Amino acid sequence: MLGAMSRQITWYEDQAALPPMPTDADTARVRLDAGNAAFAALGAAGAELRIPVGPETFGLAGPDGLHQEPFAAVLGCSDARVPVELVLGQDTNDLFVVRVAGNVPGSDCVGSLHYAVEHLASLQLVVVLGHSNCGAVSAAVDAMLQPRGYLELVHDPALRGVIDSLLAGVRMADLALREIHGERVQHHPGYRDALVGVSALANAAVSATVLAADLNHEVVMGVYDLATRTIGSPGADDTWAPGLIEAPGDDDALAELLARAAQAAI
Repeated sequence: MLGAMSRQITWYEDQAALPPMPTDADTARVRLDAGNAAFAALGAAGAELRIPVGPETFGLAGPDGLHQEPFAAVLGCSDARVPVELVLGQDTNDLFVVRVAGNVPGSDCVGSLHYAVEHLASLQLVVVLGHSNCGAVSAAVDAMLQPRGYLELVHDPALRGVIDSLLAGVRMADLALREIHGERVQHHPGYRDALVGVSALANAAVSATVLAADLNHEVVMGVYDLATRTIGSPGADDTWAPGLIEAPGDDDALAELLARAAQAAI
């Protein structure tokens, strides 16, 4: 029995209650959006999320054996506050997850996604998932704002590689903020926080666009907001629109997305 203020996530074994496996990208996205909405609802006191699972969740063979059958692959950040299966409300065998600081598509990560697309017939969708208050993105922002601090990374080539991969998104975010709010936006007291937020979106969008072309597969993206536990992107009228969106198809679509984010950021 749940207490008045407690929250609970339950995986319960019930083969008959398992949702049908998505058979296309649209149904895969709908299921992920619904899973995140259910997770976000746990903010209410006494809320409960029940997820039916099969015996495979416990390492036991099901009726057809023990197979890897994810319906989506996710490139996400290593941040411990963003456990991918939980925030998307899915079971253990539902997602093929690749996690790296800053969710940057380095060669090893892209190779893993190539494997998933080419060898897992159940896979319908690829997701790039950024998040708010990302430490890696914040470090890249500070490297641009305070170049002298970047020198501290000279003797750490692995970490420097992550930061370097994020700088293009930071620069795009900076340009978007200047275009919307003017050149003096850099003097606004909220400028750094705004730059971190827009950069997280820019990084996810660029990565999704690159992967869509490279993988020749349906790719969607979103940013997980730590405060509301929702995955979404900037919508109209400075609102936050829950749900995954398609990777920007061209420069104009990317610029429009970043402009909306810049408008809402300050």
